[in-house]
Formats: sequence, C-alpha cells, structure tokens
Amino acid sequence: MDIKLNELEGSRKQLEASMSYEELKPHFEKAILAYRNKTTLPGFRKGKAPLDVIRKRFGDSIEYTSLEEIANEAFWDYMSKEKIDMIGRPSLTDIDYKPKEALNFKIEFEVMPEIKDIKYKGLELEKIVYDIDDSMVDDEIRYHRFRSAQHELDGQALDDEYVVTVDIQNLDDEGNVIIGESQNAVSVYLGNKQIYPEFKEAFKGIREGETKVIDSTNAEGNPKKVKVTCTKVEKLVYPEMNQEFFKTITRKEGINTEDEFRAEIKSALQKIYDDIGKRKLSNDIMSEILKQNDVVAPDVFVESTLQTIVNDHTSQMPGQKLPPDFDLESFKKERRPDAIRAARWFMIREKIAEIENISPEDSDYDKIATTEAERYGIPAEKLIQAFRNDENIKYRIIADKVIDFVEANAEIKEKTEKISAEPESEGAEKKIIT
Repeated sequence: MDIKLNELEGSRKQLEASMSYEELKPHFEKAILAYRNKTTLPGFRKGKAPLDVIRKRFGDSIEYTSLEEIANEAFWDYMSKEKIDMIGRPSLTDIDYKPKEALNFKIEFEVMPEIKDIKYKGLELEKIVYDIDDSMVDDEIRYHRFRSAQHELDGQALDDEYVVTVDIQNLDDEGNVIIGESQNAVSVYLGNKQIYPEFKEAFKGIREGETKVIDSTNAEGNPKKVKVTCTKVEKLVYPEMNQEFFKTITRKEGINTEDEFRAEIKSALQKIYDDIGKRKLSNDIMSEILKQNDVVAPDVFVESTLQTIVNDHTSQMPGQKLPPDFDLESFKKERRPDAIRAARWFMIREKIAEIENISPEDSDYDKIATTEAERYGIPAEKLIQAFRNDENIKYRIIADKVIDFVEANAEIKEKTEKISAEPESEGAEKKIIT
C-alpha cells in the first residue's frame, strides 16, 4: 500500500493512500465470508451457501460496500503504527475504486498543533499570604458555640441570647391583614446584628403569646405596618468551653485547654486561607502563561472541551438531565470562552510536562488516595489502584505538578493580607430571620 501524508491548513493533515487489487483481495474475501454467514439462499441453510455462489452473485456489490471499511481499517493501522495522536474524528473526503485494479482514497484528520518556544520560567508573580487575626478565631468560636447551644423554653426574651418564633402578617392602611403576605413560624435570633432595628426593639422583652404591631418600611422605603405574634421563646444555653466541646468541634483528642482549642481553630482557618491563596496563585500562573504564549486551540478540541463543560453541567441537574426549557445554545455561547481557555491551557500544560519530563509517580497517587480516604473514612488501599487507572486523576496530578514546577521557577513576591472578622457596616443588608 502506498501512503502519503499531506500537510493541510493549520493542524489538519490528509492521508492519501492507494491499495492494489492484490492487497484488496484478502479484505474482499473476509467481507464475502461475513456476508455468506448471515445470508440464506434457496436450497441452502443459513450461512452454508458455497463461497463461489456468493462470490458470483454478490461479489461486485460486496466489494463496493466494503470499500469504506477497508479504507477505515487501513487508516487506523497507519495511525497506530506511526503513533499519531488525532483529535476529533477523521473524514473520508475522497474514494475511487477501479474494479480489479486499485482503490485510492483520502482521509483528513486533525492533530494537536506543535507548540514551540513556550515561556513558562521566570514569571513575575505575587503570592498572597493570609494572616489570621484573633477576631476571626473569636468569630469562629462564637459560631460553633451558637450552633451547639441548647434551646430551653422560656416565657420571655430578657436579652439578646434568645430565639423567638413569630408569625408575621403585613397590614394595610386600615390595619387589616393583607392576604398572601404572611409568614408563619419564623425563627429570629435576637443577637443577629442584621435584624431591622424596629423589629429588634419590638422583640425586647416579648412574651410567648404576645402580639405587637410594628411600624416598618417596605423595599421601596414606604411606611408599612407589620403584625407579629410570638408563638415560642427559647433561651440559648451555650456549651462550656471544656474538653468535650473541643473534641466535638475539632474531632481530635488531646485538646485540653481553651488556648489549645483556639490554636486548633486558628490552624484550621489558616489552612482554608492557605488553600485560597494557593488556588489564586495557580490561577495567576495559568493566566500569565496564557498571556505570554499565543497558542491557538483547534476548533475541534475547543468543541470537545465545551461538550465536557455541558456534560458536567448536565450531571449536576436533577436526574442528570437538562430542563426542557434549557437554552443549550445560549449556554454554549456563554461558556465558549471558558472552553477556549481550558483547551489552550491543556495544550500548553501537556507541552511543559513533556519538556520537563513531568509524570505521575506512585507517591502522587498514594497522596491523593490518603487525602480522599480521610475525607470519606475508607481505607486508602481501596482507592489507590482505582486512582492509578483513572485518566482524570492522571491529568489532575500532571496539572498540579506543572503548576508546582512553574511556581518553583518563578520570581514571586509575597504580600501579607490580614484577615479579620468583618464589623457590621452601616450599609449592611438587614433582615428579620436568623
């Protein structure tokens, strides 16, 4: 078989091939045998007709109908032998058969474009280092104590450490209840700084069964009256700061003092913000490399990436199906820039991995398996082998190691940013419920 590989526009290529009749004969005989095995002729059982009879009656037709399959088989044999990685689907653009002489065909396909001269070393980057303020620790501890507090029934709300349950009804100018504008069993924590001031004042000292009419304003700032009826008053009883509470919150043994507990909370918060800083730096690395390297992703690869985005979105829908009124074309149009960015980054990332000989190692799989095992409470050994056979895990490891390599070879300036509990601002949104 004579084969010639032609270069087309961009990253497209064309396989041009010619097969002699002698080379075609084994393929034709295979096709004739397959046809005989599924055919019933008068006087013969199914699949038992003589091959000469099949060849004489149907040979020409079988030859013509098998040509595309022959061309396809020859194409894939060549691609495998030459180790050519194709993207998208091949297209048979021309086929010409001269009976008893030769078959000529052309198949076009696309490959990843060759990337040269990538810039990825010596990047100038800024890394945010977050410093957790004690006020953040205080805030986090208050949150955990609030979530763990016991609710004890009481007759009257004497301070802010109460939760009252109320029925709320909007009134018209004459004081009549407006139908359809009521809320029942609304829980309100009186220590919530976002409660409307007029409601906060009205709830002071409120008793179970008591009804009050509150002068308030609607969303447009116009005056309105609201009727509230208190159906339940509960006092919050906070847990003691002891070993039992420390263990419940941290899920760790050996935390005995409040100082140790605060240190553990601060460490957990620091880890969260360290991860935020790492993700930001990773995104900055990606953006800088994309900016410095004018790599164009083939349309077929962009479309494939876009379809992956669609599939991921679909998998998050109820029943893993898109709603009947979902505008798929608008969604694709909106997410296409993301697909282009992801496709370009994948190409550059893989090239960096190739240049620097970056690949997954056993320790990489072990590390991910250990992390996931701790999260789900299962033995890491059950995950390791599955992860080693998972292409997504492989690409994830390569992506992380490429980022780590670029970071290690970049010029990074650290910037410290203090993280404090946010004080309530004057423009903070107010609300009634907790």
